[in-house]
Amino acid sequence: MDVALLPLAAALALEPEAAPITSEPAEFQLSLALDAWLPRLEGDFTDAGAKVDVRTIDLHDAAATFAGALTMTRDRLDVTIRGFSFSTDGGGVATTPSTLGGITISTGDTFTSDFSWWSAGLEIAYDIYRPLAERPTAWSDPRADWEPAANATDFSVFLLLSADIDAMSRTISDATSGLSTAANESFAAFEVGLGFHLGFDTSPTLPILRRIDIGAEAAYGLSVPTGGGDLGGASRVEANISAWFCQEGAVYFGYRLVGGSFEGDDMSLDGSLQGLHAGIRLAF
Repeated sequence: MDVALLPLAAALALEPEAAPITSEPAEFQLSLALDAWLPRLEGDFTDAGAKVDVRTIDLHDAAATFAGALTMTRDRLDVTIRGFSFSTDGGGVATTPSTLGGITISTGDTFTSDFSWWSAGLEIAYDIYRPLAERPTAWSDPRADWEPAANATDFSVFLLLSADIDAMSRTISDATSGLSTAANESFAAFEVGLGFHLGFDTSPTLPILRRIDIGAEAAYGLSVPTGGGDLGGASRVEANISAWFCQEGAVYFGYRLVGGSFEGDDMSLDGSLQGLHAGIRLAF
């Protein structure tokens, strides 16, 4: 060997080998999801038994909303802290009369309105069935004849429990009469639900992508006013498809609905926020 090449050969010999890529799930993983959500407010406000459609007071337009979630995963268990902040406003000349918060808006009156809804909560999900895993359930014995699925395909069905705080505020002003009203309410929402997750390796056929994940969940439960009011319903539906370009990063696209029948003393809403969203997911 040429003497001049000896230092290079020694440096290569001392360089550590790259860690092998494994399809085995990490024992503990943290992931952060940040997305732009474009929901519309759907439903009706209630005033003394009368229903006022959100379209009537011009609060139906889609509004760009920030949402995020931080998930801690260990084997079959996911613990997620999540939240969003939504606001919209409207106004114009009333084409139909309505009464809301003690303010009567007559046909032809000029009015303005706004509505906001922020939410923060906790969700706990647990995989109850993994048909392609060595142990389909947590209480199953390992299968002696088990082999990993082709393309590292994984499918799971999970149960979930969630608790959220939902805070809402609404104002409406009649410029013609000079009257205005405002209302604020907060609710605790408790839900149980079911979901699924499907993931598979795409790198052999789509080198630009490492993996595709598809998931959906639906939950239903109770809304409880933090002040005076009555019990109501609460619901959540979400579906996403994620494209992982590396082990640590993905982009995702999906649909989200958050709603219920919220019965407060100052404000009651039987409605929901629903629309498409898109964002990025980072895994640590």
